[in-house]
Amino acid sequence: IQSCKNCDVNPWEYFDDMLRRIMSHPVSRLRELLPDQWKPLPKDERGLLLPAKA
Repeated sequence: IQSCKNCDVNPWEYFDDMLRRIMSHPVSRLRELLPDQWKPLPKDERGLLLPAKA
């Protein structure tokens, strides 16, 4: 939580997003899920994740 705060990241949003993604995220790119590199997935106006583009 402190790492999130140091990076100006909302800890609740971070953990919710990261825990949903971690099982399908490539091991070679796990660094992207750390608070200093993390970018939330795009969401619609209701807060639902947008479908992945094919």
